[in-house]
Amino acid sequence: MIISLLKKELLEAYRNKKVLILLVLFLFIAISSPVIAKLIPTIFKSLPSSGIQFTIPDPTYTDAIDQFIKNISQIGFIVIIFLFAGAVADEKSKKTFEIVLTKPISRTSIILAKFKSAFLLVFTGQVTASIIFYLYTKSIFGNFSAVNFLMLSFLVLTFLWLVTAITILCSTVTSSQISAVALAFISEIVIVSLAGYIKAIENYVPGYLFSNYKELMLKGNYLDFLPSVVVSLALILLSLITSIALFSKQEIER
Repeated sequence: MIISLLKKELLEAYRNKKVLILLVLFLFIAISSPVIAKLIPTIFKSLPSSGIQFTIPDPTYTDAIDQFIKNISQIGFIVIIFLFAGAVADEKSKKTFEIVLTKPISRTSIILAKFKSAFLLVFTGQVTASIIFYLYTKSIFGNFSAVNFLMLSFLVLTFLWLVTAITILCSTVTSSQISAVALAFISEIVIVSLAGYIKAIENYVPGYLFSNYKELMLKGNYLDFLPSVVVSLALILLSLITSIALFSKQEIER
């Protein structure tokens, strides 16, 4: 039954243009990041001089990675929230669950299928973007550590999965996509960003990646990120369990 529901979710994602939007998003991030890094010094040099002399260093692969991380944490973050905020809320508001629940399908299976399909779409997009970005950046700036970048890509994927999981949880809690978007933004900003300002827990916050990824690329200090990864995976699991528990108790009009 899970397989059938998963196929249904993926088919709906294709029909609703979610697959196309994610494809365009990740391709844009993968290609534009090294291009922007390469062009920024040229753009600055072409600006009219105001009499202030300053030197712009030649761009390197680290500048491309800066752009990659910035685009993922900003554009990717926003698009994923909007794409999956209606995962459950839309079907509740449109009352399409009435038809689904007339069949011998458990509510747990419905939520699991939604999580799995969303995770699969994000995984495919992120992996594809990482491969394209690495090869393109390498062709522009020269060789850099594939192993370190692989670990960085895994950390980015974990972050995107967490954003997806919390968004679907918010979609389960609320009854409209707009409410889910607002709740997801607030929840994820608190968890991912604001919590990082608390010194005692900064190493455990999912957003730890964004303030320390440069050291990862230079030193390969993978173990430093383990606490934040464990917390992220725990929050993903908690989001799934909570979504199932809440959805199982909600009244669905028939």
